[in-house]
Amino acid sequence: MKKFLILLFVIYCLLGVYQVTKKLPRGVNYTSEPIEVAEEDVKFLYDLTFENSDGKIVSEQMIFKSIFNLIDNAQKYILMDMFLFNSFSKDKEEPYKELSGELTAKLLEARDREKNIKIDVITDPINTIYGGDRAKELDMLSGGGANVIITNIQNLRDSNPIYSSFWRIFVAWLGNSTRAGFIKHPFDGYGQRVSLRSYLSMLNFKANHRKVIMADAGEEMKSIITSANPHDGSSAHSNVALSINGDFWKEIYKSELFTANMSGNTLQETPLGLKTEKEATSTMVVRLINENQIEKSLIGLIDSTTKGDKILITMFYLSDRNIIKSLIRASDREVDIRIVLDPNKDAFGYKKNGIPNRSVAYELTKKSNKKIQIRWYDTHGEQFHSKLTMITKGKESFVVLGSANLTRRNLENYNLETDVELQANSNSVVIQDINNYFEKIWYNKDGKYYTVSYPIYKDESVFKIIMYRLQEFSGFCNF
Repeated sequence: MKKFLILLFVIYCLLGVYQVTKKLPRGVNYTSEPIEVAEEDVKFLYDLTFENSDGKIVSEQMIFKSIFNLIDNAQKYILMDMFLFNSFSKDKEEPYKELSGELTAKLLEARDREKNIKIDVITDPINTIYGGDRAKELDMLSGGGANVIITNIQNLRDSNPIYSSFWRIFVAWLGNSTRAGFIKHPFDGYGQRVSLRSYLSMLNFKANHRKVIMADAGEEMKSIITSANPHDGSSAHSNVALSINGDFWKEIYKSELFTANMSGNTLQETPLGLKTEKEATSTMVVRLINENQIEKSLIGLIDSTTKGDKILITMFYLSDRNIIKSLIRASDREVDIRIVLDPNKDAFGYKKNGIPNRSVAYELTKKSNKKIQIRWYDTHGEQFHSKLTMITKGKESFVVLGSANLTRRNLENYNLETDVELQANSNSVVIQDINNYFEKIWYNKDGKYYTVSYPIYKDESVFKIIMYRLQEFSGFCNF
């Protein structure tokens, strides 16, 4: 028995090491070549929930209005990859919007309107609780003729190897079933019960976390990369997006084709092919960046800043040690750094303890001698779900925006993530729009209350700092 336990322990450890370091699936950690686009072909979009001057909570939303308009005008092809795509609700309150149902209806309307339109939908297995529940929206789309692909995330590296080795040895081979439920649904207070295997799968803490859509508009493709999910429980969240017309769609299609292939599936052929006759008359450059390429892009840009340059960040989660060290180094060079963070106090009906953002904010302010300025977005049950970094170096600005939080899991090739890197003139419309967005929420302009000062959620708890560092290092966390 002793020899057997030793052998099992060795196998356990070797499996953990292998699953953390194994070769990445083809197409993961992808970065495209720079693509030139015209200034008028790039537009900044945002959603904001805030308190107005009358004390009422108001939501201003652009992102899904633009996505629905994209679908309404599509004639030949739609490709979408969205992380959360469900109507799960933890409490009795009605969601701000039934986004998942609206999006499903729009896609089905497109099928009814254009009989030959091709629709590819990629999503994460969290929407089926890892095989323990039916996803009615996905079932409706599949029944309506869409090609629905549930990502096989087990081909990705394990972010939580201490646990995932156990799961792979003792649980994974059991599969899952929608008929084996006896435990309360983790995300839906009124949903069917799910199996223990659903909970055990969830503890692997990895995902296809992407949020991207592209569709044709006659003879041209348009695309949107965003931080927003078509999820009822997320419908009041504050988010950001970039809408990009032109050849950029080809890189999205290529990246998503790798994901489909990794999951044992494929995408339908686009009617426009992968060639275009349109010539770029360009003033901007965009690149598609995935997974660890996002971190490399950000650190390269931050480390290249000098005195007088400016870094603006709006972020849901900030915990990646490499990014934090890079920001502190930039503050030593007297770079102007301002950050708006979610206070990490709410999550779909659950209360949170402020980890990691409050611990990280304390570290950044302390180690920069308060040169890094931080404000908190004043949330009211929803989340400040933005994922945006803008770096201005004189006449040139760089924007990194998309699905990725600045965390180890999002940036170290454990999740699937998609961001866009934009390089543009600092006086361009899109850069000015992003600047105006940031200044509006930083200074609470026009009598609207978006953010509160750093001391409001300041937390110097040593215990929480230790917990954050252990969770970030081990992967045993939800950020």
